[in-house]
Amino acid sequence: MATKDPSALMELATVVLQDVWGYDAFRGVQKEVVHRLLVDGENALCLMPTGGGKSLCYQLPALCLPGLTVVVSPLIALMKDQVDALRKRNVAAASMDSSLTPDEMKAVRSQLKDKTLKLLYVAPERLANEMFISLMMKQEVSLLAVDESHCVSEWGPSFRPEYLKVARFAKEVEAQRVLCLTATATPSVVKDICGAENGFDIDVDKGVFTTGNYRPNLSLLIKPTFNLASKIALLVPFLKSRGAGGAIVYATTHSDAEKVVASLKEKGLESKFYHAGVPAEDRKATQDWFTAGQGIVVATIAFGMGIDKSDIRQVVHFMIPKTLENYSQEVGRAGRDGLPATCLMMPCATDLPILESFARGNTPSRNSIRAWLGQVFAAKPAADSAIDFSLYAQSTEFDITRNTLGLLYANLELQCELLRAGTPFYSTYAIKPSSEPTRFHDILDDNSPLAQAIRKHWKKGSTWCTLDIVSVIEGDGFDRTEIVRQINRWESSGCCETKVSNVRNRYLPLKKLPTTAAEIDKIADDMFQQMHEREEADVKRLFGTAAFVKRDGCFAHGLACYFGDETSVPNGECGSCSWCQTRKPISFDPKPHAALDEGKIKAVLAVCGVRDDARFLARLAFGISSPRITKLGLSRHPVFKSCETADFSALVARFEEECEKVGWQNGPVLSAAPPAKKGAFGAGKGGAGKGGSASASAAGTKRSSSTASGAKRGKYD
Repeated sequence: MATKDPSALMELATVVLQDVWGYDAFRGVQKEVVHRLLVDGENALCLMPTGGGKSLCYQLPALCLPGLTVVVSPLIALMKDQVDALRKRNVAAASMDSSLTPDEMKAVRSQLKDKTLKLLYVAPERLANEMFISLMMKQEVSLLAVDESHCVSEWGPSFRPEYLKVARFAKEVEAQRVLCLTATATPSVVKDICGAENGFDIDVDKGVFTTGNYRPNLSLLIKPTFNLASKIALLVPFLKSRGAGGAIVYATTHSDAEKVVASLKEKGLESKFYHAGVPAEDRKATQDWFTAGQGIVVATIAFGMGIDKSDIRQVVHFMIPKTLENYSQEVGRAGRDGLPATCLMMPCATDLPILESFARGNTPSRNSIRAWLGQVFAAKPAADSAIDFSLYAQSTEFDITRNTLGLLYANLELQCELLRAGTPFYSTYAIKPSSEPTRFHDILDDNSPLAQAIRKHWKKGSTWCTLDIVSVIEGDGFDRTEIVRQINRWESSGCCETKVSNVRNRYLPLKKLPTTAAEIDKIADDMFQQMHEREEADVKRLFGTAAFVKRDGCFAHGLACYFGDETSVPNGECGSCSWCQTRKPISFDPKPHAALDEGKIKAVLAVCGVRDDARFLARLAFGISSPRITKLGLSRHPVFKSCETADFSALVARFEEECEKVGWQNGPVLSAAPPAKKGAFGAGKGGAGKGGSASASAAGTKRSSSTASGAKRGKYD
């Protein structure tokens, strides 16, 4: 089906469109995008709303080009759905993801080796797998498609560090052309995607194609509320009015989603909640139920991507959205059948402190970053010269969230060019006898030095023997690969069954790692500055959404303008939004930050003796959880969130004063035990003594300001 003759490619594309998809014509900008890829052979960016037909823009060219098309997509469920749909059309498509069995993975590799596969879907995290990179080096990658490409922008709200590595991957495998796809991107994010240095080298004038942000069948309604009760009172009749079709209600937290479902059920509305805390099989059951029927799902933003349901009649934002990017993407899931749909936002003045805490939650203190760098740079390399860490353990030890650790490692890799991420590995193997227990004696009787070392370090249980392979590496000097191969040989020969856990991330140093305090301090300062600026950008976006609510003009036009699409709404008025219906701006006044309450400040200081980290104390008072706060059980204490209406920057500055008074030295970490809760864990009565054994090892005696050097407070603080 493939051809290399550019003059015949569009003719072939039309034939494929009809024969494989059964369509007589392209939609929107599909033809222009396909022409750019096939005839011009150039990179492109396609901005198209959810349901607009983005996937065809790379699936069809894949069948017209001679080599392989690699699709980078963030969701396994979405990859599986697209692969299944393509296979039904007799297209050779596959995915490489964690849900595949060893035999399925082997079959995919065989197709790649035989050059019979046309489309391969992978998650961005797979681009750190050395075996996968090696495999791709042997392929002719005719096209690299990057879905949700707005994630490459460091200044976008959905930034994912793994996406920063996709552009490097494109260069390494010599992808002949790249197509980036997204439903939402501001002009600045478009610039990042198209950039030549860290982006995909796309001609902004000739290579960007958009259908426009405006959806004329959507009515954007905004109705301010006062509290939870007023939200429910508004929500129930609104949902009952929808008629046929489904509805999505977006909540901010897991508990909010569950509370709303309980309230709706009391009012006779069938609904289910969906969030990341729900088991995977239950989430899938809820998604299937919603897709097949006309029910209501109350969900966090984890729900919605890749849902193939065109008759969603209502999308509700129970709280003000964190960003206009989120808002645009989520309302875009309504009315994909082209019929009228209504989108309701219910902002409340008390929403802002909660959402600001999320925006502030990922920035660690400068001390935490400095201590983490010290551990990374002092790590002893393995036999393969790589260093490895448990991100879970580092998160707890240094009071840095897992997402933020990903950003920091990406910084070391892409900006500092000190490390290169390698294939992660499991550090814990559980081994038990197979269905033929006598075969287990082959392991027990194996007297090779490696087998003896493995048995020496495993811990025997009633059924399983648990092995930490790091202990074998450090205790007996064996290489990780040797140990894993030996265990795999035992399992392959039927001697045992195994299961794995505890992922460790591997990094290969690219040059001599910094060793002097001055070098490490400089990197820590730069990293903290970047994290602080990103935090301020997130807060600015949040308050930009609040300003959008109060705008004096059409909401559809305002949203389109935000994404650089000033002309798509005829005469600048949609005729159906709240402003067009009333011709009046909405009265919405978020509460200003409260003045610092010295009594509450002193209560925090009395309860918690941490003085090495002013930002930690500010988080505790403001109500932002962190690994260290969780470990100490302080998220259950009355002082947690006691200053949630204060100016966060003012809290940091105030606690810096207190830390400075004692030379940034910890006292007893817990002066009063948190109230006991059944099943909860914490530092308990003993707490950590002076120096804080339960505190992060980020604790230091040298003062390092928790605010960025020279950083100005945001105008919305």
